[in-house]
Amino acid sequence: MGKAGSEIEQLRQEIDEIDKALVELLNKRASLSLRIGELKRNDSQSAVYVPDREIVVYSNIISANRGPLSDSALKSIYDVIIEESRRLQMSLYHRKR
Repeated sequence: MGKAGSEIEQLRQEIDEIDKALVELLNKRASLSLRIGELKRNDSQSAVYVPDREIVVYSNIISANRGPLSDSALKSIYDVIIEESRRLQMSLYHRKR
């Protein structure tokens, strides 16, 4: 393996570690979202879908973005994350108390 091949392998290993950390953080986020869903379920006044909260989330990620990912790319990623969080919370409403 040449110098470039060695560097590629090293960079891929670093990506693998980042991927593991991302999975851990995404699952932690999902757990927090589930806890919020439990609290909402116990408070009949709380809705699962809160558009104002999503606006804050999107604003936070755009403000934190330093590239090279575009704001629209991050928004697309967070569309999936938020949709899954909403799905997890909705699943609580379908469970019997």
